[in-house]
Amino acid sequence: MDLATIQAVSKSPVYIQTQKTNKVSWWKRLSLGTKATILAVALGVLPVLSIGIADYFLVKQAFNSEISNRSSRRSHPRNTEHKAPDLTFLLWGTGVTAVLAGIAGGVLAKRAIKPVLSSTEAVKKLGQGELNIRLNVEGEDELAVLGSNINWMADQFQTLLENQKSSLEQLQVYADTVKAASIGDKQFIFDRVVREALDQLSVDRVVVYGFEPDWSGTIVAEAVEPGWPRALSDKITDPCIPRKILEEYQRGRIVPTSNVQTTNYSPTHLELLARLQVKANLVVPIVSGDVLVGLLIAHQCSSIRDWQQSEIDFLKELATQVGVSLSSLTLATQKAAAAEQIQRWKNVTPRIRSSLNFDEIQKTTVAELRNALKLDRAVICRFDSYNQGTITAESVVPGWLKTLSKTFDAPLLEGDTQELPRREPLRTVDNIKHANLADWEYTIMEQLQVKGYMMAPIIREDKVYGWLCAHSLAKPRIWLDAEINLFTEVASQLGLALDQADLLLQQALATEQAQQLNEITSQIRESLKIEDIYHAAITGVRETLKTDRALVYLFDDNWQGTIVAEAVGREWPKSLGANIADPCFADRYIEKYQRGRVKAVENIYNAGLTRCYLGQLEPFKVQANLVAPILSEGKLLGLLVTHQCSSTRRWQESEINFFKQIATQIGFALEQVTLLTSREQALIDAEAVSQEQRQQKEALQLQLLELLSDVEGAARGDLTVRADVTAGEIGTVADFFNAVIESLRGIVTQVKDAATQVNTSLSLNEEAIQQLSFDALKQAEETTRTLDSVEQMTRSIQEVAENASLAAAVAHTASTTAETGGRAMERSVENILSLRTTVAQTAKKVKRLGESSQQISKVVSLINQIALQTNLLAINAGIEAARAGEEGQGFAVVAEEVGELAARSAAATKEIEQIVENIQQETVEVVEAMELGTTQVVEGTHLVEDARAGLSQIVEVSKQIDQLVQSIKNATVSGAQTSETVTELIKDIAKVSERTSNSTRAISHSLQETVGIAQELQASVGTFNVGE
Repeated sequence: MDLATIQAVSKSPVYIQTQKTNKVSWWKRLSLGTKATILAVALGVLPVLSIGIADYFLVKQAFNSEISNRSSRRSHPRNTEHKAPDLTFLLWGTGVTAVLAGIAGGVLAKRAIKPVLSSTEAVKKLGQGELNIRLNVEGEDELAVLGSNINWMADQFQTLLENQKSSLEQLQVYADTVKAASIGDKQFIFDRVVREALDQLSVDRVVVYGFEPDWSGTIVAEAVEPGWPRALSDKITDPCIPRKILEEYQRGRIVPTSNVQTTNYSPTHLELLARLQVKANLVVPIVSGDVLVGLLIAHQCSSIRDWQQSEIDFLKELATQVGVSLSSLTLATQKAAAAEQIQRWKNVTPRIRSSLNFDEIQKTTVAELRNALKLDRAVICRFDSYNQGTITAESVVPGWLKTLSKTFDAPLLEGDTQELPRREPLRTVDNIKHANLADWEYTIMEQLQVKGYMMAPIIREDKVYGWLCAHSLAKPRIWLDAEINLFTEVASQLGLALDQADLLLQQALATEQAQQLNEITSQIRESLKIEDIYHAAITGVRETLKTDRALVYLFDDNWQGTIVAEAVGREWPKSLGANIADPCFADRYIEKYQRGRVKAVENIYNAGLTRCYLGQLEPFKVQANLVAPILSEGKLLGLLVTHQCSSTRRWQESEINFFKQIATQIGFALEQVTLLTSREQALIDAEAVSQEQRQQKEALQLQLLELLSDVEGAARGDLTVRADVTAGEIGTVADFFNAVIESLRGIVTQVKDAATQVNTSLSLNEEAIQQLSFDALKQAEETTRTLDSVEQMTRSIQEVAENASLAAAVAHTASTTAETGGRAMERSVENILSLRTTVAQTAKKVKRLGESSQQISKVVSLINQIALQTNLLAINAGIEAARAGEEGQGFAVVAEEVGELAARSAAATKEIEQIVENIQQETVEVVEAMELGTTQVVEGTHLVEDARAGLSQIVEVSKQIDQLVQSIKNATVSGAQTSETVTELIKDIAKVSERTSNSTRAISHSLQETVGIAQELQASVGTFNVGE
């Protein structure tokens, strides 16, 4: 908040007059006095005028009436002339009275509203900023109270304005303090604060006491009035502040002291205050973040002083603003350092990542790190398994000792190089003389001329590859957070860069191995001899993996083996043809190798191998080996093995995969050779089978031609021919053909006989069928005439049935109505009985509710007893607490709370008892009312039962009448139904007669067609020769 804004806020509010608009009525535009005068005059004049005018017109009307009654006689003219002037006088008197009343009302209204107008004027001036205005208060009425309140408001306005000015000045001080942080100088902030505090508090001296990291301190800023001793020039220190007091200051403790002589300060501190002539002081902590930076202290040297709360709050807020400003300054400094670190890291990282060579990456890292952190030396040290270190990369300022390739022994805190990073991932030592170093470490650092150092692990694949070290040689060095962060990040990125280079190297190696795998696979697949397959595989393995020996080991039926192929260097022993018997192999390893196990051994002496297995490897000078199974059609045939004899070897994953693929391809090649051998044998067998089938085919063709010549006569209709039956499939077919011809001959004979009989029968029955057709037509005509007579009788019976139905409906309605009334009475009885049962059950439940409420009363009584006992325990506890004195004060408070809780429980229990008693009383009343209702329900049940009995008799009579009418109706309906049935039967007879006539004609026609078909069949069968 700047000064212009603060001054704008400090201005007094200005009275704003009401704006006039065209929409406001004329009455609202009038002032309060005018309105009061108008209302007073109206209230005084209008009643008088109304009464006077009314009297005038009434008298005048009476007078005119009297004149009109006496006008014919023209008598008493003098009286008429005398009354007219009297009325005029009455009218004038009324007007004068109204004017006087209006004047009196206006005067009184002005006097009444004069205090209100004075109050309004005063408020208006207060709104315009004239805070010295006051009203004369007389009397104790509402207007006097209003005047007193206005005067009190004026006093409050003046007080608030003064406080506001003081607050604005303090706000300006706060703003200046915050603004000082933008300059970026801590001392400037302190100097500005002490000057402002001196002016605002009107004290004799204000100082800032600053702390060092070891909690020692000095006065770093001072503002003092002339004539008083200066503390800043003497460099006064106060080493007597206890650590406990410092912690309290850090939590915000404020110490106002009215008289330093009455305090329990230490003699040394009192001597310091006396030297500075301090009579009273106010101490406020300056905290930046969570760190106690110093103390802001105000001294009163002229006299003792009672510090006001506003002064304490001002100095506290000022110290808070100083802390905020210091935090802002620290944050800005950290941001600048972070920005510089980011820029440095942006420059370092690309250079580290630019190379793919291990040595170049390490050299670039130490050089860039030394330049970025302004180091004297940066090195990379690697440790072997025996904790012997070697410096593999170095960047050092000229003139200092060079340590590249230097070796030394390092126990590394009694742990190995893999465990140390987990216990201590980063080591920072500002000064080796002040650090708690092991003897061996201190000795090494002195030999390397190191005064301070940082050391971080280089992690590759979750293992420690080496250590990155930063050395300060000229002097000890305090390592900043930004430097530590940059150093840690460089170590992390160095590991990633080495992993990246290794990954790219592995990728290149994998690519080369893939090419070699393709070439070896092609050679293996092109070979058709097993010996060539083995030779191509082991030669390719040895050349690609750069091993000393590669061999193929095949198993016999007893899982003993022989080396059948070998490729070995000249300087190493040959193993071709060696028979190797491993008694442990069949029991332990066969199943594993059948599942595809590949065994990689870096060092045969550290792999936990059996003694017998080591005895088999040692004659061939083996140090490390790779073993993969050779599988063909899921069976373990042997092992592909490669040996490293010159030294131990850490097998890479890509090398293991390559070796496994070669073993797999050998298995595929062996399957291919087996498949090709089986294929050649299958071709030979197929050729022999084909020759045999061709000879059999020719014999079958000859027999088939003979069969065709024998059966050729059957195709022309001669059923007397027979085929010669021979041995073999064709003889079976000939025998079957002879059987078929014999069956066909019998069928043809039977067909001829049947056709002859059909022709004879049809000729005899033709005349009888025609007579049957004529009789059927005549019967249909007689049936139609009978049907007409029956339909006439049916219509008559239906009319009688309809009349009977109407009578039955009337009787049934009466019976139904009676039954409905009976059912209604029965439902009434059932409802009343149900109501009776419900009332009885409700009464029982209410009684049980009363019993439950009695149980509640017992529980409440028990709670009341518990509350009394609790209260008694609380009293006893209070007595015991009183005996214990001050140590039992807390227990006494608890006892009082328990006593109050017990009292409230007892009061609540009494209320519950009263509620339960009310429930029990109301329960008894409800039970009595339900018992009375039950009695009334019983009486109503008897009455309804009597009514139901009478209605039942009516229902019985109605049912008898209904049954009689129903009998008549049923008889009539039965007759009608019978006649309808007869009609339908006659109609059916007519239809049957008609269908019989039609069928007869159809049969006659069909028989004629059958005669023709039988004649044709007889002619067709005649073509066959059956030998008769």
